[in-house]
Amino acid sequence: MSENKSTKFRINYSKINLVNLKHLEDNYESHCFEDSVIEYNPFRITKLQNYNPIYNDFFDLNENNYNKIALNNKYHISTLNEVYQYEDKTTLQKPIFIKFGPLLDPIRYMIGKYNIDDDKIRTLPSLTTTTNECLPKLLDKNNTSYIDNFFCFLTSKLLQEHKFSHGLDYYGSFVGLQEKYKMNVMDDLEYLQTSSYFNENVGKHFTCPFINNKVDFTNFGSRSNKLKLNISNKTELSDVSVLELDTDDLDISIENIESDTIIENVYEKTESVKSVSSISSSNSSNNSETNYSTDDDESVKESDSVSGSESDDDNGSETCSYESSNSADESDSSCEDSNEEQTESSEEEDIFAYIHNFPVQMICLEKCDGTIDDLFDKSKITLETGSSAMMQIVMSLITYQKTFHFTHNDLHTNNIMYVNTEEEYLYYKFNHKTYKVPTYGKIYKIIDFGRGIYKFQGKIYCSDSFAAGGDGHTQYNCEPFMNENKPRIDPNYSFDLCRLGCSIYDFIIDDDENEDEYDELQKTIHRWCLDDNGKNVLYKKNGEERYPNFKLYKMIARTVHHHTPQEQLKFPLFSQYETKDEVDSETIMDIDSLPDYSIA
Repeated sequence: MSENKSTKFRINYSKINLVNLKHLEDNYESHCFEDSVIEYNPFRITKLQNYNPIYNDFFDLNENNYNKIALNNKYHISTLNEVYQYEDKTTLQKPIFIKFGPLLDPIRYMIGKYNIDDDKIRTLPSLTTTTNECLPKLLDKNNTSYIDNFFCFLTSKLLQEHKFSHGLDYYGSFVGLQEKYKMNVMDDLEYLQTSSYFNENVGKHFTCPFINNKVDFTNFGSRSNKLKLNISNKTELSDVSVLELDTDDLDISIENIESDTIIENVYEKTESVKSVSSISSSNSSNNSETNYSTDDDESVKESDSVSGSESDDDNGSETCSYESSNSADESDSSCEDSNEEQTESSEEEDIFAYIHNFPVQMICLEKCDGTIDDLFDKSKITLETGSSAMMQIVMSLITYQKTFHFTHNDLHTNNIMYVNTEEEYLYYKFNHKTYKVPTYGKIYKIIDFGRGIYKFQGKIYCSDSFAAGGDGHTQYNCEPFMNENKPRIDPNYSFDLCRLGCSIYDFIIDDDENEDEYDELQKTIHRWCLDDNGKNVLYKKNGEERYPNFKLYKMIARTVHHHTPQEQLKFPLFSQYETKDEVDSETIMDIDSLPDYSIA
């Protein structure tokens, strides 16, 4: 990506036909016993359409054309293994991953927060539909799934137009009513069973085989008691994975990857894993009480954002116990969700619910090879490979912040995926410096943008997770969901690395480890978990969690401001990749030359 390729891409429309659902349905193979019993097939979708409300921002639509167009992504889905190139009318073989994003909140649906008998629930948005006929959430361009889908498209434009390797290849989207929407409720089941509505209606409007068959789910462990640290968003992609990963593909032998570095110091975890960093706030469907915004969260005083007086239970004040000049930031990355892949351990934890006739968005993406969470869990991350992953994530965030003023707002180890590569190095140019980063056979990609906030062509796109009643409500207070009676809290460019650090912390840092003996990766993750006053946002000194559940998100947004991605390049973990080598401009991802797409 060189400077002569920095011309802004434009959003146009492509005239396409609807995907052939019958072909997809006939070729779908279930790999889950419950699916067979329930007769689940994700492609049994009615009222399929191209249109979603974001299109109104870019196209002059009318009754004749509004449902016959799509965004101008380079490739469009044809079959599960084939895409169609619109410009030259050719087809290519590409494995495709399909994510079924819920257009309503499935947890709230199953506890009776929607009137299931109301036809508005099953009325899809159209050019002329009003709130008299359709739920406002389905018409809102800021719907979590629309926000996720559109940013997937934008990253694909960076990939195709600016050769930005960390963008997701995107093959289109469709909206429809899915006969059975499938989600993993393992982490939500205890919460759901506190609802009388859920208990009275399970087996009617939605099905959960474990409950219908009276299986004691407590044998599987609760979120806070699992031995395996699983910072997971396993509700959409893993549960509706259309293409199963060959797990052999994930066992990449490090010896087979060309590198001048000797790999050692693998991070391994004991079975005694803390639970606080396993909180996962899903951007659309994994909305358990542990990550949900509730009325109780209003107890977080706005003064907390500047307070440095909070004491620890060990009667000792906390100070920063490292030299910032010697620490380095990290960040891990991957591609579309572990939801694609199901390891033996994750399969043991899965409890599925199937919601009948549920509105979804079908998002078609490149199929990635695994998550960084899986690599950590299998002890395949070393100082060297972890540093490379974090550098790739930092550069991804720098790029997305520069081009779209983007914050992810739920970046954890299952929202970073990778694709295997034969490229030995990645090259970046930023602030007139060149960086040469060994890949160790993997290119990392951030996924799952349903909690994203970003700007494009002068417009704000903000997940309705942050609206009143949303699962991220009160994390921020800004447009388009500004409450004028509360202090303003804007999206925080330091939030993502801190949240990511929280999800990695227990993988690589042990309770009894001396901070003075941390390597640069450990220093980085530890630093990312510190607030502006040097306090660890995860744990107090006595080992207790500092901010339970959703309060962690609120306090990161208010008290952490020193971990922006560009600041990380000052630290050794990242500055080690600076190079004076002459590099072919065509191989460099030139971040300096990228346009600012946030402005009109």
